[in-house]
Amino acid sequence: MPDEPVGPAAATSFQPAAQDLPPAGSAPRRRIIAVVAPKGGLGKTTVATNLAVGLARLAPHSVVLIDADVQFGDVAMALSLEPTLTLPDVVLGSAVDDLMVLKSSLTAHPSGFYTVCGSDQPDAGDRVTGEQLGHLINQLADVFRYIIIDTAPGLGDHALAALELATDAVFLCDMTVPSARGLRKELAVLERIGIMPPQRHVVLNLADRRSGLSVRDVEATIGVPVDIAIPRSTLVSVSTNRGVPVLQEGGRNPVTRALDKLVARFDAGAPKKTFQLHKRVVVS
Repeated sequence: MPDEPVGPAAATSFQPAAQDLPPAGSAPRRRIIAVVAPKGGLGKTTVATNLAVGLARLAPHSVVLIDADVQFGDVAMALSLEPTLTLPDVVLGSAVDDLMVLKSSLTAHPSGFYTVCGSDQPDAGDRVTGEQLGHLINQLADVFRYIIIDTAPGLGDHALAALELATDAVFLCDMTVPSARGLRKELAVLERIGIMPPQRHVVLNLADRRSGLSVRDVEATIGVPVDIAIPRSTLVSVSTNRGVPVLQEGGRNPVTRALDKLVARFDAGAPKKTFQLHKRVVVS
């Protein structure tokens, strides 16, 4: 692994500057990406943070990641950041009506993207409403090309607010029956209430061949194809504990290849394979 500053020092090596932030209305085709899962422990924050790192390579300083798990969000920890301002400060302060104040409230990451981190205090996070989160997403969509929202498990007010505005949803499950059944119910609810985002990306996380289920079994349960399978690996837990996302570390391994494939789904310049509707996912 490369020698990089780990912990709070890593967050200070890149500071937001006015010239780095894209001007309002400058970026083409906004993508609002909600990362959701029916249950906790499925790797939403891991996927969201790595997606931010990967998209920042495509569009430097045009990516923002919002930690919308208002009670127990871990984005700051996963990125080794110590934010001065957090989500409650941003949505309840003067940034609500002032785009310049909002820009200055963001926490920068060394990889070239910005974050709105969650509060360390669950009771402070509880002050944030779904409506306020939706207003923040709309504000950031006027400035950034990619807005990634790491939601709380399930379909609470904040997750629904994000999904209602999202152009894309990344749905996570693992290779267990409760997770697959939970995702099937989640998809069914969203279809029934009419807020399924236009683009859907199903990610099978923590995938392995020893779970007793196959990819086909999972697909049969959730009722839709799996798009990406991220293999179970100690690399992920090590990167989480270090606060350095796998894609930030670099290297070539099954986890980075899977995450790169997920990032490529949001790259407008990537070649589209129109000759095949869906390629069956294989767990390595």
